[in-house]
Formats: sequence, structure tokens, C-alpha cells
Amino acid sequence: MAPGGIHGLLYLRICLTLGSFFFALWGYVILCAFDTLVWNAFFTLLNLVHVCVLMYILRPVRFSAQMETLYRDMFQPLKVSRQQFQSVAGCVKETLDLKPRENYSLEGVSRADRLTLVLAGRLLASQNGRGLQIVDKHEFLDSPEWFGVCSTDYYQVTTTALEKCRVVVWNRDKLKLTISGDAFLKAVFDNVVGKDVVKKLLFVMESSSNGVVHDPESVSESTKLLIQMKNDKSGMGVLLNRQCRDCTGVSVWNLSQYAGSMPALDPETTV
Repeated sequence: MAPGGIHGLLYLRICLTLGSFFFALWGYVILCAFDTLVWNAFFTLLNLVHVCVLMYILRPVRFSAQMETLYRDMFQPLKVSRQQFQSVAGCVKETLDLKPRENYSLEGVSRADRLTLVLAGRLLASQNGRGLQIVDKHEFLDSPEWFGVCSTDYYQVTTTALEKCRVVVWNRDKLKLTISGDAFLKAVFDNVVGKDVVKKLLFVMESSSNGVVHDPESVSESTKLLIQMKNDKSGMGVLLNRQCRDCTGVSVWNLSQYAGSMPALDPETTV
């Protein structure tokens, strides 16, 4: 009996192809029955076509060197097959190389219609001239916008390359449409992007609770969060006072809102 799975199906079809071929040969040479020859020749052709289709499905899938590294480091451990990742790679809009101090996105100017992953280098996310966080290799630049943000909205932060960087850019709507038909792949992306959002939120909250004023000029090779004390005040107090004074009502990256300070938002558009 053939084993389960697509390899077992391939084994079964090969056996049926050989069996039908020899049965057709027997009908032509020994039995001299035209109907036996025709029917088994038809079954041989049918099974042979199925064998070719299965071999095409099982063909080796190759990616570029950088996408291969991305697949091996991030998606293969999550049991994503190469065929599944091929559909993800097909949604890549472009791969960009950024020079030091070159802006990738501008707050309030660039449309949030992409999903961007850092392949190499580091970028600084800042808002209103204040550095928020450094985004490293294999981290998303715009993961908060993945959940419920329209393509017509604009980025809430400016991202600037600190060194030579390379980023891969997906068309977010096309990617969501592609993975919507694969429940497992959709769950993987929601998990990977969601973890990135939580990591960013925890970093911002940690820096705020330690009394932080972010300064883009204090970047060093080992900097992850840009932390400086201000007047010995608690960081959360400094942050809340500044936000209340500016009357923005929304914290960095639209990750939360102050209760009662603004009308309730549509839950589908709140990140």
C-alpha cells in the first residue's frame, strides 16, 4: 500500500502508470483485444499526466540568497513549506538599499500601504524629531500598521537609516489577499508580525517607565533604545505631560489611546 501524503500519491500513480502500460501491452500482443489496448492506453496516459503534475508540485523551490536566509531564519522554524513561502516571495514589491541618514518613510507624508522587513542594517524610528527605537535586522518597520490600518492612512513615524541598510517591501494588500486562502500561513504572519508589535510596545513602555527622553544624536553601535534622564522625573510622567500638553490623544505608533480624552474609535482601525 502507498504511504500517506503527496509522496505516497506519487508512488501510487507511478505504479498505476506502469501497471496500465503493461496491461495495454498484454492486450495488444497476447490478447489481441483492441478495446483492452485502448482503455489501458488511456489509463496509462491519464496516470502519466498526474505523475508529471505531482513532480512539478514537488520540484525544488529556490529563492535568492537573501530570501533564502530570511526563509531559513524566520519561516522554516515555523514549519512553513517552501511552496507556501514562494507565494509570499511573489508578493514582494521591491528590495531597497538605503544609505546612512536616508529616510525610508516620513510621518504624515508616506502612505502606510506596505509591510517592510529589515534584511540588513539598522534604522531609527522617530516622531516629531524624538527618537523612539532602533529597528534591527529581521524586524518589521511598520508592523503596527499590519492590523486594521487602511492603505490610505499615513505613517505615524519617520524611519531613517543609521547605516547601510537593505529592506524588503511587500505590497500589504496583495500579501494579505494571497495568504487569506491559507489559514496556516495567515496564522504564521499574524503571529510573527504580532510578536514584533508587542516587542516594540514593550520597548517603548520600558523606556518610558525608566524616565526617557529620546535623542537621535545619542545613537551608538550597541544602542537599542535611546535613553536619557530628564530632571529626575519619572519617564511615564514626562511622556504623559508632554502628550497632554500637545493634546495628541494618541501615543506613539497608534498603539494605545488615553481613555476619556477622545471619542471612541472604530475597533477595526485601532492598532
